[in-house]
Amino acid sequence: MRKLILFSSLGILCLVAEVRAQLPKGTRYWGATITSNGEATTQKSNAYKANAKLSNIYPSLRTGWVFKENTMFGIDLSPSISLSRTKNDFSGTESKYKYDGLAVNLTPYLRKYKPLSPKWLLYVHSGVSLSYVRTKNTGDEESRIKNGYGAGINIVPGVAYRLTPRFWIESDVSVFNLNLSYVNFNDSNNINFGTGLRSEIQQYFTLRAAWYIQKSN
Repeated sequence: MRKLILFSSLGILCLVAEVRAQLPKGTRYWGATITSNGEATTQKSNAYKANAKLSNIYPSLRTGWVFKENTMFGIDLSPSISLSRTKNDFSGTESKYKYDGLAVNLTPYLRKYKPLSPKWLLYVHSGVSLSYVRTKNTGDEESRIKNGYGAGINIVPGVAYRLTPRFWIESDVSVFNLNLSYVNFNDSNNINFGTGLRSEIQQYFTLRAAWYIQKSN
């Protein structure tokens, strides 16, 4: 009976150890995502016609190192590209306008993990971002270029799910997001504070492909 109890206890301890799987020190992290949206509109009247197209692209590349069990430091590079084209025709007179916008965000970050099971991890992701902003407006006769910069602090929780030992799917849960940012652009200064509230439910979640590569012994 004592042997049976001992073996059962060892089995329970092994099960607990499996459920409480950790991210060990030395694990290397790579993450990538890309999102986009756009729209096209047309307006017509008796003597007027206008066509407009708008496209936004948001790629992101992340790398990190687990320097302490379940704690990671890393760098995030996240450009933001906006393109707009408008063509107006009024009584046979045509005019065209272009807008090109670029923002490059570099964010050192710290991420703390909480293991739930061998396949599920919760995390809190906090970062300090530095941004460069450039816009170019082009009309029929001239182009205007403007430059700016910004900085911000962001805290967002998330969840990660393991598909294979190295490949994971992550999602930031922006409903609990906190963001403080400062932007200097076009001779104006703006300070913004935001929470996770969004107008559409799909904006609460950002899916990301991630690779966790553990250090080989």
